[in-house]
Amino acid sequence: MSLLLVDNLESFLGESKKHNEDSGQISFDCPTCSYEKDMPEGDGKGNLEINYNRSVFNCWSCGERNHMSGPVTKLIKKYGNPKILRDYLLIKPEADTMVGKDSTNIVVELPEGYKKLSECTSKDFKYDLAMTYLRERGITDDIIKEFEIGYTFKGKHFNRIIIPSYDSEGKLNYFIARWFAKEHNKLKYLNPDVEKKEMIFNEAKINWDATIYLVEGVTDHIVVPNSIPMLGKYMSPLLMEMLYEKATCNIVVLLDDDAKSDAINLYKELNFGDLYDRIRICIPPEDHDPSKMFEEFGAKGIIAMLRTTRKLNTDELY
Repeated sequence: MSLLLVDNLESFLGESKKHNEDSGQISFDCPTCSYEKDMPEGDGKGNLEINYNRSVFNCWSCGERNHMSGPVTKLIKKYGNPKILRDYLLIKPEADTMVGKDSTNIVVELPEGYKKLSECTSKDFKYDLAMTYLRERGITDDIIKEFEIGYTFKGKHFNRIIIPSYDSEGKLNYFIARWFAKEHNKLKYLNPDVEKKEMIFNEAKINWDATIYLVEGVTDHIVVPNSIPMLGKYMSPLLMEMLYEKATCNIVVLLDDDAKSDAINLYKELNFGDLYDRIRICIPPEDHDPSKMFEEFGAKGIIAMLRTTRKLNTDELY
């Protein structure tokens, strides 16, 4: 079986550099690194490593910068072709799993003292302060109710706005805990000790058959329809795989205005294989991100911003 897998990989990556059959570890020249160096025959470094027993890959040189890591299917979709992918799916190990799926047994629970703001009244301790914080950011009652936004009035997470996340089965898998009091001697965020790369925030709310917006943070997510927060400027291998597997419509990269180069890189990375020609970009006005647009202009501001969504011209890609 390993020989078939090696032949499958070499059919689009070229000759392997190192191969440990016992561990299932094999290395190649990274096609992304080679392209950047204008060396189509390979750069000779062998930095792309694949473990075909676990069906994952990583480039030790550009993996973080170019998102060159994740499930082998992602690599094939980017640099292989449909036949190679079909053959791989037939011969891959039975133990193959999507990166991140069931990889952690950590049980996430809402913090002590959490209460849904939609169920509170002015008689609840510090409710007014929490609501003032949200109102100043334009957050409406409908958003508070839809996303079960709450706050904490005691415990380790005292004085924090809580925005919970639920997986596709409705199980709590993460939450954002944002300090809302006027004192600034506390950590801004105090989130669960869960690997962010191994879950998708509010997966339960994603409509995979409609346009999906990729945003940076949760405060952007709650004001942009059908959005997925990456919890940063870089996409996890799990989210990348889910987009390739499930998304059927366009995908719009909508990062903050100060992350234009990161947005363009993500646009290029996604615009391959099954997602080719379905990637768009939306760049917020200067000094704004989606949450700031909503704070200043409300839903009309978000709509106006989303109307600027477009494809990139070739001269904008390089």
